[in-house]
Amino acid sequence: MDKKSNLYESIIWHISLGDLVKIKNYNFDGEVYYRYGIVVSRKEECQIDLFPFVNVYVFNTSHIGKYYPNSLEVVSSVAV
Repeated sequence: MDKKSNLYESIIWHISLGDLVKIKNYNFDGEVYYRYGIVVSRKEECQIDLFPFVNVYVFNTSHIGKYYPNSLEVVSSVAV
């Protein structure tokens, strides 16, 4: 039981509210394209999702989406 409770603490992801991020997406042909957005929620962990996620406001689409660590790169961080 102790190992499962420490699972989320062992995942290191330095992202915080207000960070400017680059979002990696794929089109139908499998080509990578990037969008930019700003983190609008704190890092959350859900047992069903298995991975931490944040909500990001995407500038191009004006929508808020749920994103995981594999698709985000911090461009500019608020934290010092």
